[in-house]
Amino acid sequence: MAPQFTLYSHKGPGPNPLKPAILMEKLGLEYEVIPLVFGDDAETGVKGAKFLKVNPNGRVPALVDHSNSDFTVWESGAILLYLVDKYDKSGQFHGKTPEERAITNQWLTHQLSGLGPVQGNVNYAHHYWEGTYNEKPQKSVFTRFEGETHRLYELLDSQLAQQAQRGSQWIALDRPTIADFTFYPWVAIAGFGKIDTAPYKHVTKWLQTLQADKDVKTADSKLPK
Repeated sequence: MAPQFTLYSHKGPGPNPLKPAILMEKLGLEYEVIPLVFGDDAETGVKGAKFLKVNPNGRVPALVDHSNSDFTVWESGAILLYLVDKYDKSGQFHGKTPEERAITNQWLTHQLSGLGPVQGNVNYAHHYWEGTYNEKPQKSVFTRFEGETHRLYELLDSQLAQQAQRGSQWIALDRPTIADFTFYPWVAIAGFGKIDTAPYKHVTKWLQTLQADKDVKTADSKLPK
């Protein structure tokens, strides 16, 4: 029997496809992973003609729901919201009330617009800037993006500390939500950008909890490295 979903990922490491994979494991949904390469290969590239029909932006993840007339959605946040809207009717991973959903959404969108892009710029400066521009990035690049990344980790750590006082170990609510699933893959690769998260004790504890989660492990194991 064919899986219900097709999830497009990188053929190599990348944090964003892991977000919907974790949620689908939590929801008990069956999916296959199609890995793509960087570049414009017509059949297998993220910028190739075949995949651009799935996602005209040429980025992963993208998700095809075969049980819903091959409905396709791209952008990790949009995928998460589609999945909880259609398959999480109890609101377990999004929110059971408008207020809970608003709290979850504010942290979800904060990661999408804040930590992800800023930390991504740190990664780019360390690993890809010189190859792209044939020059080393100026110190001001790291001052800007590393400084902002650490500010955002301080904010996340403060939120988790406040949540701990409320009796919760999760970012948004009293249980894991798509807010946690969207932060996790980026926090887990902080070392790739030489970001030291050790000073953020609550973040470290939260990260270790998710790293030990069986569904997170399963999702991670299904994605190409």
